[in-house]
Amino acid sequence: MIFLWFGILVNLQTFSQIYPVLFYSGRNENQEIYIQYPGESEPVNVTNHPAKDICPAISPDGQKIAFLSDRDGYQNLYSMNIDGSNVRQLTTANTPIQQPDWSRDGSQLFYVKDYQDKTEIWVMNTDGTGPTQLTRNNARDERPFLSPDKSKILFMSNRDGNYEIYTMNSDGTHQTRLTNTPYFEIFPVWSPDGKQIAYAKKELINGVMRGGIHIMNADGSNDKEITGLLTRDENPFWSPDGKYIAFQNVRDGNFEIYIMNADGTNPIRITNHPAWDGWASFIPIDLK
Repeated sequence: MIFLWFGILVNLQTFSQIYPVLFYSGRNENQEIYIQYPGESEPVNVTNHPAKDICPAISPDGQKIAFLSDRDGYQNLYSMNIDGSNVRQLTTANTPIQQPDWSRDGSQLFYVKDYQDKTEIWVMNTDGTGPTQLTRNNARDERPFLSPDKSKILFMSNRDGNYEIYTMNSDGTHQTRLTNTPYFEIFPVWSPDGKQIAYAKKELINGVMRGGIHIMNADGSNDKEITGLLTRDENPFWSPDGKYIAFQNVRDGNFEIYIMNADGTNPIRITNHPAWDGWASFIPIDLK
């Protein structure tokens, strides 16, 4: 079986399981949340609101989306059904909320509160109750991501001078650094089996920020670069079956979304628009 991703023929014998991709974009002169379905030429806009709607996160069952919006005047956390219906405001903060992610059982949401010069990681129930602060540092702790076995939270922090990757227990204890380089290690995510971590490493080369996608073991060992530093690859996200990684890249002049095999081979662009497309994740609905 063969289908079309923006003019590129993809054989499903190679990409045996293909999933819809959730992302946000600056197209239509506004930031909105979209879903790109395989075989469709254009993504579906699921927010359609004049406010800024960004940073979508899909629930483990693929039925709900958590996202950020400033439709009440401040950037707060919302949820909605996958088709954009039943929008609910979950936080009422007067400082921006950032970077939501679901717990693996769908009962909680992790997020970041922005205090301008520092950020902390929080968790709450998916109805907005029970907010609990997990980190307390004079730094920026960001991008929380719960492990598949629900025991550890992966995150990035600049508490040691530059962004490095850390883990902590799900209650915020035992915070441990996994990387230690002079570069920026950012946007870490667990593999579906919890055995590996994908992330982006950024370097300033000849005055231009470059970045490649890396994969390492869950304890930080066996680090491998799977994309090069020719442009800037960021925000990796594993497919539910662990076979593919979605990421954003500027190799075509502006940020677009790509899918590649989990070893970095066969990258395929799935968006094509002059506006910014990024923050991609797979929706766990197998369309094979």
